[in-house]
Amino acid sequence: MRETICSCGLCVTVDDRGAEPVSLSFQGKERLWQNENGAWAGHAPLLFPVCGNCEVIVGGRRYPVPRHGFARKSRFALAEKREDFLRYELCDNAETAGVYPFPFRLTVSYRITDGALEIEYEVKNTGAEPLVFSIGAHPCFALDGDLGEYELAFEREERLIHLLHDDAGLLTGEEVDFGTRKVFPIPAERLVDGKTLIFGNVRSTSVLLRKKTGEKAVEYTFRGFSHLLLWRPEGARAICIEPWCNLPGKAGAQSEFAQKKGVVSLGAGESGSFFQKIRF
Repeated sequence: MRETICSCGLCVTVDDRGAEPVSLSFQGKERLWQNENGAWAGHAPLLFPVCGNCEVIVGGRRYPVPRHGFARKSRFALAEKREDFLRYELCDNAETAGVYPFPFRLTVSYRITDGALEIEYEVKNTGAEPLVFSIGAHPCFALDGDLGEYELAFEREERLIHLLHDDAGLLTGEEVDFGTRKVFPIPAERLVDGKTLIFGNVRSTSVLLRKKTGEKAVEYTFRGFSHLLLWRPEGARAICIEPWCNLPGKAGAQSEFAQKKGVVSLGAGESGSFFQKIRF
C-alpha cells in the first residue's frame, strides 16, 4: 500500500514495501528516478542491516543477509500518518531471525517542513544483548541532462579517495586518489557496468548536486553516516547519492560483523538515529 503527503509544493509517495519513497515531486516535477530506460526499478531504498556486499558473521556463524539487507523488501507497518508526516515500523520476526540474529525495531519517518523532506531512521535494540547493524540510504535523483554535466559541491573540502571494488561488490584494496577538493565533477565514465564510486570517511554532512553551469538540482543533507557512494542505473540520466555506515567487505577476508568498519553497536534498550534532508 502507498501513502502520499504534500506540503509547500512538495509531495512524497511512500510504499510500505521497504518504507521506500517511490515518488518525490516538487512544484509538479518528478525528482526521483522512475526507471525510464528499464535499467533499475528502485527509487530510494533503505539499506538495513547491511549496506552493499557485507558478510554477517556473529559468534563464528555466518548469517545469509542479502546484499543491501532485507529491509528494502520487507513490509513495514504504517504507524502514523498526518497531513505532512508518515511513520513506518519494522520489527524482528521469524523471517528476519533466519538471516539476522538480533532483535530490533526500525522506525522510518518522513516529514515535509519548510519546503524540504526530512527523513529519519531510528534503530532500537529491543533485546538484552548488544545489537550490531549498519544502515544506509540509496536515493536516486533524476537529472535534466547527461550525468557528465553535473558536479557535487561538498560542505567542506574532502580528500576523495575512491576504494575500488570487484564484480561482486567487494573491496579489492586498490584506490584512486581524486585529490583534495570541495567541488567534484562527476566522472560519468566511471559509473558504468555497475561500478560504484566509494568514498570512505567523508567529513561533510551535506552535498549540493548541481550542473556545472551552476543550476541547482538538489541539496542533500545526511547525518549519522560515515561513507558516501555514487552509483547510477546503467545509461540513466540519474545519480544515486548514498550515505552508508559500513563499507563493503574486502575480497578474500572474513571477520566478525562487529569488527567491520562503520558498523554500529547499541546496548540493550539503546537507540540510534540517522537523519537526511532533501531540498530542491
